[in-house]
Amino acid sequence: MGIQVWFIVLGVGVMTLIVWDGKRRKLKQRSSSAAGIAQKKQAVKAAPISNQPAEAMSPPQADASTVTPPSIEALSCGSRIGAATHILGKVIADEPVLIKGRLEGTLIAPNHPVSVTASGHVASYIEGSCVDIDGHMVGTLKANTKATLLSRARLQGVVDAPRLECMAGAWLQIDVAQTASRQRVAIVS
Repeated sequence: MGIQVWFIVLGVGVMTLIVWDGKRRKLKQRSSSAAGIAQKKQAVKAAPISNQPAEAMSPPQADASTVTPPSIEALSCGSRIGAATHILGKVIADEPVLIKGRLEGTLIAPNHPVSVTASGHVASYIEGSCVDIDGHMVGTLKANTKATLLSRARLQGVVDAPRLECMAGAWLQIDVAQTASRQRVAIVS
């Protein structure tokens, strides 16, 4: 047999291993997401109904064991910038984006949600329809519908959003800019 035949056989073997590994990873991902869904379906204790007037009632006390801080859910589809990934430059996405690593530059996904997890670090500019920050960001954040700063968010720069939601524990050193909403005109014929 010639050297070309050996290369073909070796190539087919490598491709088989790649496909097998992809199927294994997909099954592993499905099983881990199924375990996450099962954990979310926990029984919720109902608060007893009181006969007191609403003014005399105090808000319900939260049990420390059942309260979990808000966090960013994993995307089922879209782009993910992993924890070991460091990007320098410009990213333009037409799908949801989840950032666990570092991004130094610009991220533009104007029609999709953008999320920065607690391990994520972003420097420069982020634009998305709905932007959730739970990590570190220095620069400009532009959300077309809403910006949410979760409890572990560390943000320095400018936030431009029609709605801004900030959870307790977030650290901010920002200027807030709210652009005037665009007038929408409907033409009826």
